Amino acid sequence: MIVGFASNLYKKYEGSTFEILADTLFSALDVAGLNKDEIDGLFLTALPGTFDSYAALHFPTTQIAQYLGIKPKFTTVFDYGGASALSMIYHAYKTIKAGEGDTIACIVGGKASDIRGKGVTVDAIDKAYPDVSLTPFDRLFRGLNDLNPVSDYALVANRHMYLFGSTDEQRALIAVRQRFNAQNNEKAIYRDPLTVEQVLKSSIVAEPLRLLEIVYPIDGFHVFIVSKRASKSSLRPIEVLAYGEAHWTVMPAELDDIVYTPAVQSAKGIFDLNKVDSFELYDSFTITVMLQVEDIGLIEKGKGGEFFEKHDTTYLGDIPINTGGGSLNTGQPAYMSGGVILEEALLQLNNMAKGHQVKDADTVFLNGIGGWNRAHSVSLVLGEAK
Repeated sequence: MIVGFASNLYKKYEGSTFEILADTLFSALDVAGLNKDEIDGLFLTALPGTFDSYAALHFPTTQIAQYLGIKPKFTTVFDYGGASALSMIYHAYKTIKAGEGDTIACIVGGKASDIRGKGVTVDAIDKAYPDVSLTPFDRLFRGLNDLNPVSDYALVANRHMYLFGSTDEQRALIAVRQRFNAQNNEKAIYRDPLTVEQVLKSSIVAEPLRLLEIVYPIDGFHVFIVSKRASKSSLRPIEVLAYGEAHWTVMPAELDDIVYTPAVQSAKGIFDLNKVDSFELYDSFTITVMLQVEDIGLIEKGKGGEFFEKHDTTYLGDIPINTGGGSLNTGQPAYMSGGVILEEALLQLNNMAKGHQVKDADTVFLNGIGGWNRAHSVSLVLGEAK
């Protein structure tokens, strides 16, 4: 069903966002053995300010379809941020299974450099467009947006340390393991060996989070082609084996406990974790990964730090996690890591992860986090149906 995929990632791309998108789409179609005229569905996610500095694209799927020269029967915009890529795959899969479409292009990405150049974060994008308001609750959101995302996750890390005794060293170990996985990943922008000491000596950005624990936003796109026309694809027939999603649409101050994510609901009971060969977990920060190993059920709440001390999470280890290095090392396209972990899962399942291949990878568990203060979680298990 997932018959093609491709990515084009850059630290900073000088041309148009649409150029990267077109190149990536046609590369994915080449893998699938399909042409653009066979696309009848278009799924998209894009954050404000990430398309050539526009505050937002008006009717974005219409503009993109027109630029690409495709005429879809239906289009959908997914608004889960970093969790959108995983949700797209499931809904494309179900749409095709229901006979409502044959081939769907799932697009995620944009240019983070456009926002970085304005000296703001994606959550405080309104500062870059003083005459544009993206919410009627501007005064309420402004203080929260100025915190996001780094200071917010720093608050979470501090809370986790206070409640459970997790340490800076334990979080640093996550960064070190993922860097090991990235050393032979040709898509990674950071490949040099890394030690716990180096992580701890890197600059503190927001106490206690250090520079080497924080993702670097980049430019680029991921495109995934989901289709029932699989005969021309060179890829293994990958299916959706399990799925769950959860949404906590409350203000940050109204969360019951900031050390939990909606993954406690989206991942609950959807699949036997003992049958998973590798895990691809959203990694905007090291603390994000620590929260997810707890919330998806790999270990009880509060023991995430101990989990990384007890288990080898490299691609060679007993519980491989973020086997290509994650977005901590490839960079985060347009402030969303979902495409990064999804592409890595497909590389693993197709035995295409040169230099970081998990042996006999038949089943991959993915979890995406997105939105204000981890509002959305999508859990997805991919593999070959048996």
